[in-house]
Amino acid sequence: MSWLFTGTRTLSAYVFLSLTAMTAYADWSGSEWIGDGKPQPTRDEEFYSNDPAPQLRKVFSVDRAVQSAQLRIAGLGFYEAHLNAGGLADCALMPLWTPYAKRVLYDTYDVTARVERGENVLAVTLGNGWYNPLPLRMWGHRNLRNALAVGRPCLRAKLDITFVDGTATSVVSDASWKVTPGPLLRNSIYLGEVYDARKTIPGWKKPGFDDASWQPAVRVAGPAGQLQPRGEVPRGGIRETWPAVGVKQPQPGVYVADFGRNFAGQIRVKLGAGPAGQRLTFRYGELLNPNGTVNCLTAVCGQIKRQGMGGPGAPQVAEQQDLFIRRGEGDETHAPRFTWHGFRYVQIEGLIRTPLPEGIEAVSIASKLSDACEFECSSPQLNQLHQVCRNTFLSNVAGVQSDCPAREKFGYGGDIAVTTEAFIFNFDMRAFYAKTLQDFADEADGDGWFTETAPYVGIADRGFGGRAGPIGWSVAVPIMLRDLYRYYGDRELLEKHYSACVRYVDLVQKACPDLIVPRCIGDHEALEKAPAALTATAHFHQWTRLVADFASILGKTADAQRYERLADAIRRRFQARFVVAGKVGQGRQGEQVFGLYHRLIPQADRAAALAILKQNIEARKGALTTGIFSTKYLLEVLSTEGLEELAGQLVMRREFPGWGFMLENGATTLWETWKPSSNTYSQNHPMFGSVEDWLMKHVLGIAPDEDAVGFDRITIRSQAVAGLTWARGTYRSVKGPVAVEWHLVEGRMKLKVDIPPGVQARIWLADEKKWAEVTSGRHQWPK
Repeated sequence: MSWLFTGTRTLSAYVFLSLTAMTAYADWSGSEWIGDGKPQPTRDEEFYSNDPAPQLRKVFSVDRAVQSAQLRIAGLGFYEAHLNAGGLADCALMPLWTPYAKRVLYDTYDVTARVERGENVLAVTLGNGWYNPLPLRMWGHRNLRNALAVGRPCLRAKLDITFVDGTATSVVSDASWKVTPGPLLRNSIYLGEVYDARKTIPGWKKPGFDDASWQPAVRVAGPAGQLQPRGEVPRGGIRETWPAVGVKQPQPGVYVADFGRNFAGQIRVKLGAGPAGQRLTFRYGELLNPNGTVNCLTAVCGQIKRQGMGGPGAPQVAEQQDLFIRRGEGDETHAPRFTWHGFRYVQIEGLIRTPLPEGIEAVSIASKLSDACEFECSSPQLNQLHQVCRNTFLSNVAGVQSDCPAREKFGYGGDIAVTTEAFIFNFDMRAFYAKTLQDFADEADGDGWFTETAPYVGIADRGFGGRAGPIGWSVAVPIMLRDLYRYYGDRELLEKHYSACVRYVDLVQKACPDLIVPRCIGDHEALEKAPAALTATAHFHQWTRLVADFASILGKTADAQRYERLADAIRRRFQARFVVAGKVGQGRQGEQVFGLYHRLIPQADRAAALAILKQNIEARKGALTTGIFSTKYLLEVLSTEGLEELAGQLVMRREFPGWGFMLENGATTLWETWKPSSNTYSQNHPMFGSVEDWLMKHVLGIAPDEDAVGFDRITIRSQAVAGLTWARGTYRSVKGPVAVEWHLVEGRMKLKVDIPPGVQARIWLADEKKWAEVTSGRHQWPK
């Protein structure tokens, strides 16, 4: 049994309006939430039946010259809008996902050039998105509809028109709009789309169309959240397109297109002509089966892989699929609009002739983030790893920073916590992370506990009860605040979220009066896992230190002193419980680096702790055993404590486990686990992407100082490790580009750096074994 579902996309030139000056209290007077008025199903199995995406249109007339026209629109779960048949923007999967019970982001478009004298038409198609998900029982029990604010697709819109003569008018969403079912019969963020082209309504987006048979739109309650402008938060859109690199036919009538790399997005397939009613199926996967067909099992929603597991009406295997039913008139195109998949391969069935690779196009979907770096070095393996990290990151920014783009698509705090710097080095994340912080703030429970994911999806593994997530996942909040301040100088966010951070630390202290936090998910996917109490208590210390730092920055001296004392007390308790003569716990790699990275080991025992760590790695013949957190910590500790060559060897290692092993086995995005998986684990997971900030901070050598404000104080310490002979790259900081290029010439390092105005830099001169302090300009050594 399967749930086969596609749509079309119209892309046009547009002008997008910056919203930085607009407030959350824009005038929406006269506008209402509207929809098709259909009731929700009363039984879960009914959600899996055809429920066509509503198409809404509003005709309005203009009889004088237009000075300006601005459209504000929020369409849940996703919308696609046109004015006079022209698409408004190169955007996809809009609006961005937020906790709809608290806030709904709207978009604003400058449509002045689109409004014409005479008759005009606003046309909107609505998809389900996150607002109307299927009642799938993820992992056999987790129903998103029980955790999210849900409802039927609905629209809120207002078009404000100002005329040259000074008069004005508005077109608002109300019961005067018309609505009808469209050809998109089903659409799900997980299972895909069903598009019946026979039900396409030609011309409905254009003036002059006869909509007499359409029904009046119905006023609906809509979500409870406040409408707020998206502002500078990057919209979702097409990042890149490229043709399939090849098409094979592993079985008669079965075609498999390979796009060359794993990614998140959609496809656009030129189908040519064919008979009406012909059904074409598209199945998506990250891997191939031995017989050459697509393996869908690593990208199955919520691991639903047997009959009944997904709940009443759910498919036996909740894989990613689309279905296109031909209209039978001329050449046709398959192009989904309200779903996105994680995949490298697509299996096409139902075609009567072999498709050409150039007619099958990959469409990468991601938030429109500006690039922030370039990196290149003498190692093809590290260059490939850098690109694999970027591929992974861009697969997981469809409005939220997700764990994976297929199985879950959730904004897990732990994954964010360990890759914040890696993402910042690669992209301008200021507005994206500001939104993420607000998502976590909106989802905090009444007491102030932060959730494991934001938006909250009902998951609270080994937290503090109720909605409260585990402490290692909540630490994403202060880490984002720290890095937004350190890299971008964002003090306003510190002020905004400071009280929530204080409240959280106080809650943990009250829940754990002995200062040992007993539960957490811990060092997820470590091959040798540290006890949960060890990792959780270390994160409690990290939380508290960061709150003390925030208090100091904000001039709250009493708070700073209070939380410094608390952090010192946690450190002493950690030492008493877990540290003996530099050995943390059982001396595993993860345990040692948790103690070293968080400075929880007495200074007198630090050298012994490092020696134990080094011995552990060497005893395993250079293999790491670390997990989600300790992998980041391991590379940082080794690279700052005189063991940078060992860090380089770990990264370059091509045997199991490690990044090199992934690359040796064909990975084009990072795996969820060190071990290969062909039937369970995601092949597109950012959490081990912390290696990317190692490339930037230690190979290239660019890093902000701990007391940096908006990247104003930096350290450059380039490390020629693992046989590297050169590296070059740039980080486009908020102050301007910081560029580094180094070469080894006869064993000595030739170094060039460019420092932008307003930045003070300490440069490590490896050959002279001393620091140089410089300001803006171009500098090189030897002089």
